[in-house]
Amino acid sequence: MADDGAISDGSDIYDGDTEIGSNTGSSSTSLSSESDLEERHAVGEQWVRNLFAEDDSDDSVFAGFQAAWKERDFVERLTMDFRGIGGASVLHPPEANPGMYFDQFWTGEMWQQLVDETNRYADQERRRNPPPPSAPIWMPVATEEMRAFVGLFFAMGILRLPSRNDYWRVSNWLLKTNFGTVMARDRFNLIWRYLHLANNDAPGAEGDKLIKIRWFVDFLNDQFQAVYVPYGKYTVDESMVKFKGRLEFRQYLPAKPTKWGVKVWVLAESDTGYLSKFQVYTGRAPGGQERGLTHRVVTDLVDHLYGQYTQVYFDNFYTSPDLLTYLHARQVYACGTVRANRKNLPTALLPKNVNLQRHEFKVAQKDELSFVVWQDTKPVCVLSNFHDPTAMGAVSRRVRLGGGAQQVAVPAVVADYQKYMKGVDLMDQMVGYYIIQHRSKKWWRRIFHYLMMASAYNAYVVARDTNPEMVATEWPNFQDFLEEIVLWLVGEVRSRRDPAANPRPAPGAGRHDIVKMYEKKRTCIECSMSAAAGERRGTTKHGCQQCQQPVHLECVSTHFHRLFNL
Repeated sequence: MADDGAISDGSDIYDGDTEIGSNTGSSSTSLSSESDLEERHAVGEQWVRNLFAEDDSDDSVFAGFQAAWKERDFVERLTMDFRGIGGASVLHPPEANPGMYFDQFWTGEMWQQLVDETNRYADQERRRNPPPPSAPIWMPVATEEMRAFVGLFFAMGILRLPSRNDYWRVSNWLLKTNFGTVMARDRFNLIWRYLHLANNDAPGAEGDKLIKIRWFVDFLNDQFQAVYVPYGKYTVDESMVKFKGRLEFRQYLPAKPTKWGVKVWVLAESDTGYLSKFQVYTGRAPGGQERGLTHRVVTDLVDHLYGQYTQVYFDNFYTSPDLLTYLHARQVYACGTVRANRKNLPTALLPKNVNLQRHEFKVAQKDELSFVVWQDTKPVCVLSNFHDPTAMGAVSRRVRLGGGAQQVAVPAVVADYQKYMKGVDLMDQMVGYYIIQHRSKKWWRRIFHYLMMASAYNAYVVARDTNPEMVATEWPNFQDFLEEIVLWLVGEVRSRRDPAANPRPAPGAGRHDIVKMYEKKRTCIECSMSAAAGERRGTTKHGCQQCQQPVHLECVSTHFHRLFNL
């Protein structure tokens, strides 16, 4: 046994002149040639092989000690089946409506949080900055009203207009909507103003840049994973939430359709685009990452998949031999395109060292890793930790002359990557169709809208998985499903006239005297209520003594008519 102070290089394998498995204190003799090095590795590999397999001819039993990449005499790779149980955690009856699926994600706990924090923030804000007397009175929002408010948000994503107030316009009969029958414009704007997700006065984690939405993000992450389990194939990619305002962790990605915004790391199901897990990127973490950003992102997103032999696909921003080896040791299969400048790739097969004809390819293998360089319009490098290097597939490619498409034979690793590297893009596409883009200085609202629409799309995926025949008949498109969610959330909520700044007196209930009340002129309450957008509002030093509101002498009759319904 080695002394406690001895330093080991992690290997007890030596050449034929040294006892196998012994620990000697002297350093090994330096090798004079590559052939000596290969012979040394071969002796060590044979010794370890003898420990684990009785039949030396069965290479499939032993894999993991190859010294270098090889381009022939490949060892067959057999993959394990997915060990998880995919599908929805709750089976709904065929008559279930879209709102019931959505309520699995936005539970009563979510609605209570929105109601409590919105009311709390309204009280805090109105104490700090008291509104003017002419402002609409704030009444605490209830759960049913909050559900209707979110339902109108979904409706705005389906029916897009330039600004929020356009949904309540009454001047043009052809462009009217029915939003006003559900909720008054001023009431909607008040809830929009005070909408909040967290208590500003509550202590939070030090340095947490997402403190305003931390509870919301964590809650939906848990719900997305609890309600539905994908069927073993995932995609990891980044998604962009559009935002051009001032924000410390705003990103610029020129290659993305949405170039400015907040970056979200996403784990989605490859076939359906179901958003399973996500992280909002807030910039470099304090102290940096030991293995790099991409390694940390992938392992954080898939750590709950360890031991299940799931297949995860990602692009060349994430892929590296070290990451794929790390995941393979934890029973996670991974595949992705890889940049040619990554370390530990087969040098002889890098694009700069090979000259391939169109659709020609070369393959190399090392331990559990398979590397492919394939000549498409430009060289494409793909790396996998579970594909058999001899397995073949096919991809569709456009014919240059005459149009049309043809099937091209490629290694299975290339075919599978093209087939399954679409989950996040599919989710982005479906969410992007209906997410609202109304301007706001509050950055977290954009993430709120993004995750709100992602929740609706996840509900659609769960519905298709649970009752595919019903969905195909009643809601063949996501928009059909979304419209039903709107009706479910709005329910029986209908608009009521907002209370006046002061309670309206009954006819004959006392006098209302117009007197000089103010040292400086104030805007007349009646002018404010009747003036059109952009029209100048009159000012006065007079006001109603009983109502405590400024009123023009010219507007006295209007004031009385409004109070007494004359």
